[in-house]
Amino acid sequence: MVELKTGAWPGLQKNISWALLVALMAFVPFTLLAETSDTVPCSVKLKFEADQSGALVVYTLSMQVKNPTMRPIETVSALMYDPDGGSMGNTDAACRHNDTLLNGGDTGECSKVLQVVNSKLMEKLGNEMWTAIVNDQMAKFDRIASCKIVGFRYVQ
Repeated sequence: MVELKTGAWPGLQKNISWALLVALMAFVPFTLLAETSDTVPCSVKLKFEADQSGALVVYTLSMQVKNPTMRPIETVSALMYDPDGGSMGNTDAACRHNDTLLNGGDTGECSKVLQVVNSKLMEKLGNEMWTAIVNDQMAKFDRIASCKIVGFRYVQ
């Protein structure tokens, strides 16, 4: 006749419970990493500036980013998409306001100058052609609607 010792089962249940808890905790870092691939709204702003050579047209990509870690972020790596989800390229964007980095848990702007068109081009091509180039570039950049954050560069 076979006898089962029921006293051994509670210890086995306790060991299985601990093993499951440890296994589930192993997945927590992966859920935190999922935050690094957030898709956020982004856009390109057109700014007119001037320097010693004359007028400049500056196209700057900007987005609001939340730092999911406790380490200060210098830069994010982003993939840019149009409203239909088509790829518009990739870039990095600096997450610095004055000399302040994006600290852990903070939300702030990350930006990147994508292109600068200076007035020397206007001198060579004429005002009408220069204006057409500026407007054409803005129409292309205006299609950027979202950015997928795929990585962070942390402060050393």
